[in-house]
Amino acid sequence: MTGLLRRVVRRYQLHCAREDARVRGIVVPLGVWVCGCDHVSLDRLAFTRHLTEVHA
Repeated sequence: MTGLLRRVVRRYQLHCAREDARVRGIVVPLGVWVCGCDHVSLDRLAFTRHLTEVHA
């Protein structure tokens, strides 16, 4: 159950991030992860690591 919950939370967060980018008029290609602090990553794991290290 924990894995399912984690996937649901991740999907919700991705949806919110994409919606936030759309509202702000930011166009980011699929496969590119962009943080509000202008950090850009091509790997989701590296992006997640950035979020936990810098913004946690």
